[in-house]
Amino acid sequence: MGTAIKYVALVYAVLNFYHVVYAVVGFFTRPKPLPEARRRHTYAIVISARNEEKVVGHLLDSIKLQDYDQSLLRVFVVADNCSDGTAKICREKGATVYERHEPEKARKGWALEYLFEQIDRDYGIESVDAYLFFDADNLLAKNFITEINKAFDQCGDIAVGYRNTKNFDTNFISAAYGFHFYQSTMYLHRPRNFFGLSTHIAGTGYAVASSILKDGWHWTCLTEDTQFCLTQIAAGRKVQYCESAEFFDEQPYTVPVMLRQRLRWVKGRLSCFFLIFPKLIAGIFRCPERKFSCYDMFFYILPNAILSVIGSVISVAVFAVTGIMASGLSRFILTDIPAAIPGLLTGLGSSWLSLAALGLILALRERPHIRCSTGKLIFYALLWPFFDLIGPFIALASLFMRVRWKPIRHDQDIAIGELEATARK
Repeated sequence: MGTAIKYVALVYAVLNFYHVVYAVVGFFTRPKPLPEARRRHTYAIVISARNEEKVVGHLLDSIKLQDYDQSLLRVFVVADNCSDGTAKICREKGATVYERHEPEKARKGWALEYLFEQIDRDYGIESVDAYLFFDADNLLAKNFITEINKAFDQCGDIAVGYRNTKNFDTNFISAAYGFHFYQSTMYLHRPRNFFGLSTHIAGTGYAVASSILKDGWHWTCLTEDTQFCLTQIAAGRKVQYCESAEFFDEQPYTVPVMLRQRLRWVKGRLSCFFLIFPKLIAGIFRCPERKFSCYDMFFYILPNAILSVIGSVISVAVFAVTGIMASGLSRFILTDIPAAIPGLLTGLGSSWLSLAALGLILALRERPHIRCSTGKLIFYALLWPFFDLIGPFIALASLFMRVRWKPIRHDQDIAIGELEATARK
């Protein structure tokens, strides 16, 4: 059994070796500058909001501050099961607001489905060239739409911007989220862009051609962004990365909210894997121009944390059976288990140090984007390994828990002007 596990691990490592190339390219290369767009496209900005009166106004203000022709933009908000002043604030700031009251279907995917039904009825989905997707807690750099327009103009399908964290320095939890997304930038988005490959969507900050959405929005699982993205890549469409289009979002900063959100991520990604992996495998053979992107996305959506848990359980079982057969139950309990503990602690310490080193590398590479003092940044880099190390335990819990979509409370009252005025120490 142990030999079989080693062979499986070896095959997995070979199939994933390209990630080593990704890591080198992601650290050492600079983003490719995009050519100027041939024309300025028309965009409808869609926002799903639930009790977001503390933050949604700042998003709408950052849209009005864009260096893009405002006559080419429309803003639509679905106030989803709101009990506060979200809808009122959005209307006052010029957005078209649709209020939805379906508590039994309170989920972002369903809210977007409803919003597109209303847009289609009142305006026609293809009345604009593309749709820009944001959450109410987002903020946009002043040139976001100008830059994302370059990427969209080039690929014509889907374009996604650079995801930054607006409350990175709140505490070590929000900082850990920041490192998590900077890791995606360095290890995935940037190298994929370098090689001309599709990347993935994570949350918001992306543009989608209206022709793709002409029949509405029908991706409603716990992680609707992942479901939508992988479906499009499997169908041969490209997701173009645009590093110069920077946007910000608010990250959780308490343990209960972090655990709840990450449980949803794991559960949602698992359902997406079973729904879409056959299409990705088929795409490897059916889409010559996108075959490596389908291959790459298969390993991106593969439930690695759950596989890690399964592998660990099998390894422990083999260790226990072998030890009991060799020395008996009492000796195994009294001698073999205590003897294995130092090795486990050493392995945990090694993993922590490796991830802390990665955190320092990420801090160095992404420093121009991080709003945080150098001292706190180093401290957070040394703490952030907990975020990855608890992943397998969250994955294990997700297998036995019923996970529901619940909104994340956003209360960071930060305007785009405040972020841009923050000194990058």
